[in-house]
Amino acid sequence: MNTTKRILVVSLMLMAILVLGTRAVVIAQEATAEPTTAVSFDIQPVVVDYLQNLPDNFYGVKPENVLKELSSDIKPFVIDVREAKEVGDGGYIAGAVLIPLRTLVDNLDKLPAQDQPIIVYCGIGHRGGIATEVLHLLGYTNVRSIFGGFTAWKAAGLPVESGTPASPTVSEAKLPEFDPVLFDAVNEFVSTMPDGFYAASPTAAFKALGTEPKPFVIDVRGAQELKDTGYIDGQVNIPVKTLLDDVSLLPTDKSQPIIVYCTIGHRGAMALTALRLLGYTDVTSIGGGFNNWIKGGLPIVKPA
Repeated sequence: MNTTKRILVVSLMLMAILVLGTRAVVIAQEATAEPTTAVSFDIQPVVVDYLQNLPDNFYGVKPENVLKELSSDIKPFVIDVREAKEVGDGGYIAGAVLIPLRTLVDNLDKLPAQDQPIIVYCGIGHRGGIATEVLHLLGYTNVRSIFGGFTAWKAAGLPVESGTPASPTVSEAKLPEFDPVLFDAVNEFVSTMPDGFYAASPTAAFKALGTEPKPFVIDVRGAQELKDTGYIDGQVNIPVKTLLDDVSLLPTDKSQPIIVYCTIGHRGAMALTALRLLGYTDVTSIGGGFNNWIKGGLPIVKPA
């Protein structure tokens, strides 16, 4: 073998030794490295923070103010979250698109940009409150619900369209960024709702108070509201903004029946959503709230 070939062979051997040695070091480092711990997303701080920072109007808007906004230069994107039959039977607000609540999270690609104004409504405000909270948790920052829903809209004598609203089309807006665990939890909650959407009629709630296990009743209004109008006997007053500040005030058994209520159902629906997202499995809200309870002639404790 001539000198040139010997040099080439020696060089190749040295390179092979170098590569193999480097790979051995890498393998050794990988074997002795500390295992990576997966960081799991905790939904509780997100929900707690959301409730604590609710504005004084709790993201609700009066029907007449919505009508004014629909005539303004910056029109809100209006979503009717009722079922198609409800809309067909009773009409809808002009310009609204139909996205039933149980399909809302599946249709985020139909919504405008996350900071654009969105108004949701249902029949009496219960589903609207749920939809508002769900969209906020997923990153939509300008969502409100019509107080009292479509019933309040009609009672105010505001214009109603007949037939069925338009189906939403795919938007060009970029979806908000959200943790997949949060998305899955919210989607699971919304998509699996029963037909009653966890709303209890005042009569059904009153009957439940006489059953076992006895429901844990939470009045999520402010203390002054209870003094002004009265309350349901046996309730525990925890305003919605502080509902999750001290979970020791709540049942330790998350399967215990819980009934929440406010004045008209909007805050009750928000409290219901928060509790169910945190694993309380038997939570209902009184549809139409304390006002509906009184309307039904059910007993109350009157302030002194």
